[in-house]
Amino acid sequence: MSAGRIRIQVAESLSELDIAQWQRVATAAGAPVHYTPAYLRAYQDSPLSPYAAVRYLTAVEAGRTVAILPCYLDERGDPYGFLREVGIAKADGPALLGHNWYCYDTRVPVLATDAGHRDRVLAAMLDGLAEVGAGAQVAGLVSVPEGDPLLDVARGKGWRVAPIVTRFQLPLQGVQSYDDYLARLGPRTRRTIRRYARRAADVGATMSVESPRPDFLRTVCDLTRRTAAKHGSADMYPESAFVDFVMALGDHARVVRVDVPGRTLAAAVVLLDDQRLHMWVGGTSDATVHSFSPNYLLWATEIRAAIESGKEWVEGGRSNRPMKERHGMRPLPLYACVTPG
Repeated sequence: MSAGRIRIQVAESLSELDIAQWQRVATAAGAPVHYTPAYLRAYQDSPLSPYAAVRYLTAVEAGRTVAILPCYLDERGDPYGFLREVGIAKADGPALLGHNWYCYDTRVPVLATDAGHRDRVLAAMLDGLAEVGAGAQVAGLVSVPEGDPLLDVARGKGWRVAPIVTRFQLPLQGVQSYDDYLARLGPRTRRTIRRYARRAADVGATMSVESPRPDFLRTVCDLTRRTAAKHGSADMYPESAFVDFVMALGDHARVVRVDVPGRTLAAAVVLLDDQRLHMWVGGTSDATVHSFSPNYLLWATEIRAAIESGKEWVEGGRSNRPMKERHGMRPLPLYACVTPG
C-alpha cells in the first residue's frame, strides 16, 4: 500500500518488524508504554482478550519509519458498549481497532517535519487501516484524546468521529513532594486522606510497591476481577493470561498493595514509561475496613510512587469521574473514529 511517497507496511507479527525503528518512533513521539515493544510482545503472546489477528502498521518514507500503529482484529469489538452508545452498532461484531481496549491513549505516533507533513502521514495511515480492515464490520481507532490532529484528519476523510468516554490525568509538573500534592487538593479530600492514613497505621496496615511475582499477581487478578464484575467486565482479566502478560512487561510494571497483618486489602498493577505512571488495573476486598478506605490508600501509594520517581503525569484511565477529580485529576474526552459505512 502507498500514498504518494509514504508507503504503509503491514506486519502480522513483531518478528516481521524493524523493532529498532519502531522503538525510535515511539520514543521520539513520546508514546505511552502501550506502544513499547515489551508491551506489544506481552500482548501478542498473552492477550488478555483473544484476538483473531494482529496488524502492525508502519509508515515508511525515504527508507525511514515515520509512524506506527498496532491494531487488533477482535471478534467482540465493543466489550464495554462505548461504541454502541454512540450508534456504532456494527462494532458488536468483528472489528479491527487500534490500539486495544486496555489502552486508553490511542494515537498514531508520528515523526514529522511540520503540521502539513504530519497530516499527510496520518492520512496515509488511516488509508492503510481502512484497507487492512476492509473485511471487518468496523475498522478504526478508539480512545483517541480530544485535540489530537488525527481526529481532524479522520473527519476530513469522512470517517465517523464521536466522543465515547472520558479519561483522567493528574499533572505532576511542579509537584515537589507528596505533601505538596496534598496541599493542592480540596481541604475535605486532604483531611480524609490523612485521617485514613492514621487509622490504617493504628491497625498495622502497610503500603508498598514491588516488582510483580506470579503468586501475588493471582491475588491482584482476583481483586481486579471482583471490582470489574461490578461493571460486567470481569472476563476482561483471565487469570493465566493476566499473570503471563504482566510478568512479560518487565520493568514497565509494578505491583502496589495495601495489607493488614494476614490479609491483602487492595492491590493494583501500575505501568511505567518515561513520563507517566499508569493506574492500570486493581481492586479492593472491601469498600471500608477498620474505618478507612483501602482504595484511598492504594491511590495514595500510587501517586506517591509517581512523584518520588519523577513522573510528569499519573494516568488514571477511563470513567469514575468523582473519585478521580477528588484526587486532582483532569478530564480528557476520548473519541472513536471509524471508517464510513
